[in-house]
Amino acid sequence: MSVTVNEHQLAAIKAWAAEGTDLNGIQKRLQSEFDLHLTFMEVRFLMLDHGIDLTAESEQTPEKKSPDRQEEAQDVETEEQGSKVRVELDDLQLPGTLLSGKAHFPGGAEGAWQIDRLGRFGWSKLTGTPSPEEMQSFQQELTSMLSRA
Repeated sequence: MSVTVNEHQLAAIKAWAAEGTDLNGIQKRLQSEFDLHLTFMEVRFLMLDHGIDLTAESEQTPEKKSPDRQEEAQDVETEEQGSKVRVELDDLQLPGTLLSGKAHFPGGAEGAWQIDRLGRFGWSKLTGTPSPEEMQSFQQELTSMLSRA
């Protein structure tokens, strides 16, 4: 599903990013100023589609290079629960996918995720139901992981 914004909204997003607003801040401002309710991942993909960089964020955060994909599995703290979501990127991508991997949620849910060649996200073998906070942590970690890959 592709998110479309008008030129005025796109100009505002570019200005916010240039000011150093992070993805979460841009997501909140789109909701409050334009009544656009987008997920964290939708905002990230929108910015990627339009070539918008978070310049202040990339200047403040030194780039880390991991020698091996196994080290890319990260633990994310969920402030509300103090729990961790683990996201992994497969060494060998599933046929027909651009990227694939696995996610393990602290509530016991787990599953395999994939992004197909058209950029569509999907789940397979999802067991259990992650909480909204766990899903937000998953989206944030996946976005972070993809920006490093």
